[in-house]
Order: sequence, then structure tokens, then C-alpha cells
Amino acid sequence: MPTTKKQSRAKTQRLSDGSLTPEGVPALLKRTVRGRFAQSSTLRAARRFVEERLAGARKDSDIVHHEGRLVLEELTTGKRPRLGLLIVEGGLHVKGRYEDSLDPESVVIVTGTLRAGDVITRGFLEVQGELLAERSILFLDNDACCEVFGDVRAPFVYTSSHAVKVHGGVEARLVTGDGKYIRSARKHTFIEETEREVRDLLAPKLLARFADEMFEDEELDPEDPWIDAIDTEKLAAYVRRGQPVLAATSPSRRRK
Repeated sequence: MPTTKKQSRAKTQRLSDGSLTPEGVPALLKRTVRGRFAQSSTLRAARRFVEERLAGARKDSDIVHHEGRLVLEELTTGKRPRLGLLIVEGGLHVKGRYEDSLDPESVVIVTGTLRAGDVITRGFLEVQGELLAERSILFLDNDACCEVFGDVRAPFVYTSSHAVKVHGGVEARLVTGDGKYIRSARKHTFIEETEREVRDLLAPKLLARFADEMFEDEELDPEDPWIDAIDTEKLAAYVRRGQPVLAATSPSRRRK
């Protein structure tokens, strides 16, 4: 886990180096996991991983506990050395990309706010503060879930079959996806990804990557194609490069 600052060894404990004991993990989960979304799916996933890890399986995935604010350049749980369970008692600030994984499965618990340049989540994620991104937040795949106790804020928020519960609100210039999978305490505007309004808001560089997903409507306007479905792998690959998904200005203004 590279960091922008040298983290005190007393603040970070790892199962792999013995600073975190197997006996202490269950109590740690009980103290830190608060979410009950989807019948406590995140807690059940965490307990399942801990049981597997302590039984000798998934030895390449670590359990890490950090107390205090954690600042990282980048965090990808599926990249070696892998993280199966990360608990941050405090805020987590990732200057670049935060990306967790479903294969291998990961569980991330942040008791404070999670802030990143971009967020791509496929695994189990619980944020007890706010979830903030400078550019984009992608909620992908349907086998895991996310629960946020505060607000979700980013210019672009996308969901693809990923269950999300937000105790606060969702603030974004565009919230889109293949279905409205975000449940929030405050209403937010969701626009289906096939709507022309979505295409008009996306950056031209990203639209060029969706050429195979663009279709012409010969009856209405053959020169005004629409997106049949967003390829989530192409979208994630674009976001990993740190590029903004949204256009700087509207198409009408660009044509003037």
C-alpha cells in the first residue's frame, strides 16, 4: 500500500506480518462494521473472507487495519500485494484512483470519508462518512454492494447492476447507468444511459470509444446516433487513465 506520507507502523497492522493477530480480527469487525444494507452483506462477506484466510486459503490477500487518516497515491485491492479486507478507522484519501475488486473479492470499510480522484467499485464497500470523487464514481457488477452513510458527490456517477444505499444524497452533473440501482434518502435525477441527453454530456474522446455501441435511427435522424448500451469495461479503462468522462461544454455550445 504505497502512501504519500510515511505511515507510522504503530498505526497500521497487517495479518501478513503478525502485527494484526487472528484473534483480534472478529472484535475489529464487530467494532467497525455498521452497515445493514442487503441483510448485512458487507459484514457477511468480511466474515467469510476472514474464515477462509485464517483457514489457509487466499494467502495472497492480506487483512489490513489502519487507525487515523490514511493518504495514498493509489489504491487497487486486486493488485499484488492484494487486500482481501481493509479497515480504515478514519478518513481515506486516495490522490489518484481507488479501485476495489470482486475477483478476487475484497471488502473495504472506511469509518470516515473516502475521497479519491476516481472511484471504481465492484467489491463490498462501506463508507461511514461521505464518498467523494474529483472526476468519476463507477458502481459495477451485481454480486457485491456499497453503503454510504453520508453523501455521494462527483461530476459523473454510473451504476451497472450494483446495489448502492446512500443515507444522504447523490450530487452529480450526471447520474446514469443501465438501471436506477442507487437508493438514496434524498431524491436525485437519474437518466438512462440510452437517452440522447447522456450522449450529449459525454466527452468526445469517450464517445469515440463507444463507436460499436452507437446506432443510427434512420426514421428520426441518421446523423444523430444514440448509445444502445455503455460498455462498462471500456468505460472503466477510460476512467483508469484519469480522464474526465463529461464534456467540458454542451454539444450545442461546441458547434457555435
